[in-house]
Amino acid sequence: MILLRNDRINSRKSVIRDQNYEDYWKITLALTGFFDEQFIRTLQMIVEHIDKYNLASKKDEELIRNLEAKRKTFNQEIVKNKELEQEISEVYANDSDDGSSTRKQINTFIKLGFIKPYLKGYVPAAKEYIKSNKTKDELQRIFSDTVYNYATLNSSQTNNESSINQIKFIVKTLLNKEDRFLTLDDIMGLMQINIKEREYVREKELNQHKQWAKKINFKKRKYNQISHLLSILRSLNLFETTGQKKDFKIALREDAVQYLPELGSTKRDNYRFGLMKQAVYSESYKIYNKKICWLTKTEQEGLTVSHIWDSADALREWDLDAAYDPNNALLLRPGDPDLYFDGKKMSFDSNGKPMFNLQLVRKDFIDDVNKNDWKIDVDILNEERKKYLAIHQREFDEKLKGNKE
Repeated sequence: MILLRNDRINSRKSVIRDQNYEDYWKITLALTGFFDEQFIRTLQMIVEHIDKYNLASKKDEELIRNLEAKRKTFNQEIVKNKELEQEISEVYANDSDDGSSTRKQINTFIKLGFIKPYLKGYVPAAKEYIKSNKTKDELQRIFSDTVYNYATLNSSQTNNESSINQIKFIVKTLLNKEDRFLTLDDIMGLMQINIKEREYVREKELNQHKQWAKKINFKKRKYNQISHLLSILRSLNLFETTGQKKDFKIALREDAVQYLPELGSTKRDNYRFGLMKQAVYSESYKIYNKKICWLTKTEQEGLTVSHIWDSADALREWDLDAAYDPNNALLLRPGDPDLYFDGKKMSFDSNGKPMFNLQLVRKDFIDDVNKNDWKIDVDILNEERKKYLAIHQREFDEKLKGNKE
């Protein structure tokens, strides 16, 4: 159809250019092999650069020349981002004369949440991710936890939108969706939504955004962005994806129900706690070849992933990583072991030997522990878990002292 001159102001191209309808999620990644050597080594170079110049301690106005500018630029004397780009390009050369591909590599880690915008530090998991001898399963758990909690797809080195997490929005939309799966059309619809100050979208509104994505031919025009988002979703734990573009679906894994607590809890994040439970179960299988109580060594349905440092206390202190750290948990039998431990009536010393508040723990349980020589094995007591146990021991001692008084 030939458009008259007056019709051109209403053409699709004009609308998209002149209005704010193209405010979609910006998710162009330079690296999608999230568990590959290049990804890990590039992250290591960025982390080392941030540490070298102590960028995490700098103020925003020190890192950026003009925070009010629409297009922000680095303070090169402090950030030395050109030095970082040069270092990365020497190892992993790009074919762009202006260095844009290397900048995209760095932006990849910011969008995924490992590195903070303005290169102002990194999340704790970044250093864990670059440690040697990590299995793919371990990397996938760290990747899933980091991306879900910190991903900010519209952020970049000089653009900070870290308060907006599109991955968490997708996950919560999926968890609240009646049929519990998302199609490619659903994903493209989600990519049209301004999610500021929103947790998820209901199905009726999602359908409207799906239709809009079709109207503006979003699939054809933003093929790369869609592909990159799908590559992230395929790499997240707890979810399975099937199909490619046309028949793509993402859903909860069949066994995810055992990792996800009942929906609607306001005390903790369902998805992150699910990842934590999955890691604890995997650790039990790795050490004992089965899921057992780590104290009594008995198998039982409904074993409890019991926080060492209470998640509520960690969350109250804004230590989100500790609240969902698998090392901050013991797998215990429900009933006496879990209740006594959770109530600070029983703790464990650095060798895993139980300690009891004799006024609050039944004698027959103590006798069973001593008779069977029950304790937490040394394989469970890694250094991180010992740090959390030190907190538990202090709380145990305080309660013991309070009873004596």
